[in-house]
Amino acid sequence: MGTLPAELTSFVGRRRELTDARALLATGRLLTLTGVGGVGKTRLALRLAAQVRRTFPDGVWFVELASVEEPQLVPRVVNASFGLRDTDDPAAELARFLQDRSLLLVLDNCEHLVTACAQLVGLLLRAAPGIRVLATSRQVLGVEGEHLYAVPPMPVDDQAEDVVRLFADRAVAVAPDFRVDDGNGPQIVEICRRLDGIPLAVELAAAWLRVLTLDGLLSRLDDRFVLLNRGRTTKASRQQTLEATVAWSYELCSPEEQELWARLSVFAGGFDLAAAEAVSDRPDDVLELLAGLVDKSVVQSEGGTRFHLLETLRQYGSSKLESDAVRRLHRDHYLGRAEQWSSDWRHGTDQVEAYLRTKAEHANLRSALEFSLSTPGEYRAGLRLAVALHYYWLFCGHAAEGRRWLEQALELNPEPSRDRAKALGITSYALSLLGYASTTYSYAREAEAWARENDDRDILAHTVFLLGSYYFLTGEVEKSVPMFRAALADLTSVIGPSSSFVRQLHSALAQAEIWRGRPEEGLAIAARGLELCDESGEKFARSALLFATALSEWMLGRYDAAAAHLTEGIRLAQCFNDIAGAVTWMELLCWTTAASGRFERAAELLGVTQKLWPAVGGRSMLGSLLMTDAHETCERDVLVALGPDRYAAARARGAAASSEFDHAITYALGRVASPQPAAVPDRGPLSAREYQVAELVAEGLSNKDIALRLVISRRTAESHVVHILDKLGFKSRSQIASWLTALRGV
Repeated sequence: MGTLPAELTSFVGRRRELTDARALLATGRLLTLTGVGGVGKTRLALRLAAQVRRTFPDGVWFVELASVEEPQLVPRVVNASFGLRDTDDPAAELARFLQDRSLLLVLDNCEHLVTACAQLVGLLLRAAPGIRVLATSRQVLGVEGEHLYAVPPMPVDDQAEDVVRLFADRAVAVAPDFRVDDGNGPQIVEICRRLDGIPLAVELAAAWLRVLTLDGLLSRLDDRFVLLNRGRTTKASRQQTLEATVAWSYELCSPEEQELWARLSVFAGGFDLAAAEAVSDRPDDVLELLAGLVDKSVVQSEGGTRFHLLETLRQYGSSKLESDAVRRLHRDHYLGRAEQWSSDWRHGTDQVEAYLRTKAEHANLRSALEFSLSTPGEYRAGLRLAVALHYYWLFCGHAAEGRRWLEQALELNPEPSRDRAKALGITSYALSLLGYASTTYSYAREAEAWARENDDRDILAHTVFLLGSYYFLTGEVEKSVPMFRAALADLTSVIGPSSSFVRQLHSALAQAEIWRGRPEEGLAIAARGLELCDESGEKFARSALLFATALSEWMLGRYDAAAAHLTEGIRLAQCFNDIAGAVTWMELLCWTTAASGRFERAAELLGVTQKLWPAVGGRSMLGSLLMTDAHETCERDVLVALGPDRYAAARARGAAASSEFDHAITYALGRVASPQPAAVPDRGPLSAREYQVAELVAEGLSNKDIALRLVISRRTAESHVVHILDKLGFKSRSQIASWLTALRGV
């Protein structure tokens, strides 16, 4: 349980450091690993966390802060690592979430956000007595009770075995024939000594054995350090050495590689080849230049499809950028991507893929928004980007963050425009998802006024829907029905029935009809919407329409049918991180279960929703008066049926089983919450993930369907299938199915 990343390279040495740091972590609740950049704080923290993870029932959770630039984003990024819904007060929400958990939170690269990290850590330690925090930072956090451990460089005296082993390990990666022997051992020790044993410096130096001899390496170290240390005597020697090593590595790159290095520094959280080409002035040469930077250990490769710069190297490259031109290229690239993903979402094509791609680029999108909304002349592009990401804000668990960006963009773009009208509508929608129905009205009215003045039927229909939603959430359902009908008719006329939003409108109208006592009419409307989804492969709207169908079945007394539809809807919502949708569907599952007489189970489900509603942000039940009334009725019925003691015990079981969003869904859908480890099947030469993919291939699933089932990208699914075929020596998918049958002895 947790988010501890795998180590991409071998871990060398550090036995004493691990022992000392582990002892400090055992005696205090906050341990900060300090030291100069490149000394290995992150690697030590990851290894230490891996060693102690079994002592924390709720796991180890790793949060990378290097790409976070704004202090106010710190609690939001930490929340996201736990899968929590974004809220207006993310720190308080996180404190509530952690208050009864026992886990280790690892915060990496805190030095540029010390005050924000200190405030958050102090709050969490007070609110959640069962958690411990392991931080890495060049500067102490200054939190009461903080234990410090200064991570030293690796020894380079007569105990230089580990640093030599580190050098050799990294050298073999670029020069496979390299070996340490009596003849070159002293040279390696001297190289490491001149680098003061700083692991990053040693790794950078070792990477150059691809093109240099040890003698050449030593001679260049001599010349380069004399040049780069001149005029910098006020800095600590180790800081001089690391800076010199990075600068020296930069100087040994070709001018074209240097230029690309600097341009790649605009990325936050990694990038792919297309993104690298987009910010380059030589896009046709990027692949070759990027390969050169990977060879030199300047750029880290993640399976050949994604890349990133170590933070120290990213900061150095950033210092070489002299204008905003590259940042503008970066923003334009992600604006284009966001608008393409938005189009994919609207048309119901590859929605899971659009979500996963957006999630992977979240840090870059934040960076692009920050540049656009803080740079004069770029505000309108920032508004466009905030609007393009509407699907991510509204339907993928980020309504509170989206509201913040949208409101900032609206403030900076006060002049009337179509993009401003769109932003007003999206902000109104976000507020309704957060349960603040009363605040949605003014945004929707301003958008409506612009649409009427400019005869924009598309935006007008959207705003009519938003105004209908206002009445729906505030309990005036009779007013919402004609508005939903008008919006559905107008949007179908303007953009056609193939729009995802048109399908969602079927769900809104169906729910309104059901709540005003016409469940059969609502069922028919939802069925039409599901037909449209089936025609296009739409996933997100299908989830909403399944909810409307289940709501009708519940009102008609067909409880088993309602539960079946809710089960599918919850699973679909889970694919998009749609916490609000999933918890709303679970709420109806509570009512359905209680109505069918399964009161013990209904109480457990009430415990699940009790734990998850705060993670949505804003108000429970989306602020809906209709849902609130139904919820309270369900609670009363279950309490009367079970009695106070049985009711409290069952509800507590449900809450205890809901430590995470995915775990809560597992429990809510009736599977065992904490399954015992099953016997590991004979997988032959396949990894656990490859065996899982092989099973889906044997079921006849396409690569696209496998990606949807496992919530991975289609490219990743394709890669797994190729690896399976290679390992087994097969040429067709049918051979995989036959092999699996034989392996199982069926």
